[in-house]
Amino acid sequence: MIFRQDINALRALAVSLVILFHFGVPCFEGGFVGVDVFFVLSGYLMTKAIVPALKSGRFEFCSFYHARAKRIIPALLVLCVVVTLFGYFCLPVDEFRTLGREVKSSLLFYSNFALAASSGYFESPKAEHWLLHTWSLSVEWQFYIVYPVLLLGLYRFLGIRWLFAGVLIAGVLSYIFSVYLTSSFPNHAFYMLPARAFELLAGAAVYLCPVVLRSSLRPVTLLVGAILIIACALLVTESLAWPGYLAGIPVLGTALVIMAACDAKVFQLAPVQYLGNISYSAYLWHWPVVVLLYFCGLLSSLTWTVLGIAFSLMVASLSYRYVECRFRTKSERPGWSLGYYFSITILAVSVSAGVSSVVKRYPNLRSADLEQGQPKYASSLYEQHCTPNSYGAADCILGEGDVKVILFGDSHAQSHAAAVQIHNRGAAVGWALGGCPMLVDFSMRDKERERKCQRFNREKLEILSSNYIGVPVVLFNYYQLYMEHNSGSFVYEVDGRGGSHLRASYEAQFESVVCGIAKTHPVYLVKQTPRMPFSVYKGAALQERLFNTKVDFSIPFSEHLRRTVEANRLIDSVAKNCNVKMIDPAPLLCPNGRCLGTLNHEPLYFDDNHLVDAGNKLIQGVFLQVFD
Repeated sequence: MIFRQDINALRALAVSLVILFHFGVPCFEGGFVGVDVFFVLSGYLMTKAIVPALKSGRFEFCSFYHARAKRIIPALLVLCVVVTLFGYFCLPVDEFRTLGREVKSSLLFYSNFALAASSGYFESPKAEHWLLHTWSLSVEWQFYIVYPVLLLGLYRFLGIRWLFAGVLIAGVLSYIFSVYLTSSFPNHAFYMLPARAFELLAGAAVYLCPVVLRSSLRPVTLLVGAILIIACALLVTESLAWPGYLAGIPVLGTALVIMAACDAKVFQLAPVQYLGNISYSAYLWHWPVVVLLYFCGLLSSLTWTVLGIAFSLMVASLSYRYVECRFRTKSERPGWSLGYYFSITILAVSVSAGVSSVVKRYPNLRSADLEQGQPKYASSLYEQHCTPNSYGAADCILGEGDVKVILFGDSHAQSHAAAVQIHNRGAAVGWALGGCPMLVDFSMRDKERERKCQRFNREKLEILSSNYIGVPVVLFNYYQLYMEHNSGSFVYEVDGRGGSHLRASYEAQFESVVCGIAKTHPVYLVKQTPRMPFSVYKGAALQERLFNTKVDFSIPFSEHLRRTVEANRLIDSVAKNCNVKMIDPAPLLCPNGRCLGTLNHEPLYFDDNHLVDAGNKLIQGVFLQVFD
């Protein structure tokens, strides 16, 4: 296969965009489009490897999969071994077992399925998954399984002339499906092959229908393609639906660069070509470095970001030289070698699973300070006769006796329940549904969750209008999340728009809901607890192990105020207009101008924003007024 410097330069561009995005470098919020570039390149190169062999009658599935395994598995396997060893010595048992599951799904190439299924509100943030980035490798490997069969079938039954038409039709159908799925099931659209196949097939179409451009048009085509890719990286954000129809822009840009076949001088630069060579290893190794910096609270530091990127590229260079190159140049019999690669992979998965089980069963094998599990989200401070945060309409009774208070809202209604119940001599009704703003007319990217949230809110508001009359209602909402048109599945809109319109409409609707409840109940609006920059328990445990010292974490109170200025303005306005009271837990969590994540080395948070019992004990006093 003829080596093309422009394609290698595209690899360098793609991995650069992904790395800059993951490290949180400003202006590269859309750097995730680098993955889309990689997919187009893979489709092009795989077609270039398969079609000539089909024409000559020399195509063999075994040889094809052997080449793919030799390219992907060795470096991935080394990464998984290193991360597993790190986890064994540095991660608590619950985190280590989670890591074991990630290793398994990565090496067996189904991590995209695992991530698509784990879109719940209480799933840990992306930066807590050590091998999250392997989802794209899973998508590619699944494509490798299906694609040769598709091409062979088209070639055998329809002939070589129909290959392009078949690939084009499949690509268009995938694109249409991607647009639909992105609007209805965004998590599945992002991670699953059917919604990503059009990107790989676009690369295939470029190869199957080569366009020979005049020499004068090549630089222009190259420039247009590069602009499309870079513009997306600079202008697109996670709040936009992706992949969807917008993904067609970087896909088109990549296709144009490939079609241009232009060896620009910038492509020939040694650093560009070298980065293209190590792009796969750089992609593999940079993400665990991002996770490590996140848990150490260093991801927002410019110095540590530069050091992290430099370290990632250094390790990538070693991986490329001592792992990738050795296996690529090794001469082997495809059949025997393919079996060898998969046997080693299965062995690694088995060992990882076995070690996880042994660690759980025999905790004394590791250092004692690694065996403390994450604080429980469910409180032990009161009797709990149900599991809050469900989509069911039935009352969730907390405590014993007559109902003295109703806790209504999103997941914060559950995480703060213990602080309320400490002073409650009766029972509480808990209505908590994670990720749901207290509105009845809004839209979310995740349409299934949207329907459940709206139904839940309507049912509870209907109950409040005619039941528990006079019983105090304490309202909890993660206002900042809903008012900022945030990223991921939790993108909220009112009347189909975000931004300032979202804030204005949210305020109007929220005020209507609160004033409606206040007609028949005393109402208390709870302001937000400070949000930590990382998962407190996990970060504290890891830093303690790495640096052999216990530290307490806090953020400036001024930072909390800056983040919540819009939310506090909303609450102040609604409280005044509806004549209801406010409760602010922040002063108790933020003594001496610092908001505490831990106190005397004990985590106050379950993750980065939900309190556990230790945190609830600290703020219990603010809820005394509810029972006065």
